Amino acid sequence: MDLFLETPQQQAERMLRQQQRLMEMQMQGVANQAPVQNVVPAAVPAAVPGCESAPEAYSVQQDSYAQELAFDKHRARRRRWAQRLRTLAMIVLIPLGLAAIFLASYALTCILNGASPNEVLQHLAALGQRLDDVITTIRAGWESLRFSVRGSKRNLSARQ
Repeated sequence: MDLFLETPQQQAERMLRQQQRLMEMQMQGVANQAPVQNVVPAAVPAAVPGCESAPEAYSVQQDSYAQELAFDKHRARRRRWAQRLRTLAMIVLIPLGLAAIFLASYALTCILNGASPNEVLQHLAALGQRLDDVITTIRAGWESLRFSVRGSKRNLSARQ
């Protein structure tokens, strides 16, 4: 994919080189055809109503470059969003997967030790209760830590 844009000066230099090459080939008697050009001539101002001056020459290369650039920006935007979604999915799904694996292995361990289906459910309920107790303990410790930090900040501000 060639994304090279020619300035009007570079285009004129290229055309001059092509004409010189063509003249040299004609001098040698080897000229076949004039090279095909990618540039469409500028519109005549009289042909376009409301246009006072002639616009720059339209270049197929510039148009294709603009299309490629727009597509590339859109693709980059899609990739960024997809990467964010993958990261979010990993943050959520990995802990959930690990919890599911733990619960399955816990249930299978109970079954291998000879527990009936009712006993497995009782063990899982007891596990859930223990987990709830741990979360409550952590929350209470966090609240007491948060309030003790606030109290020490108040004491420091009162001393000053």
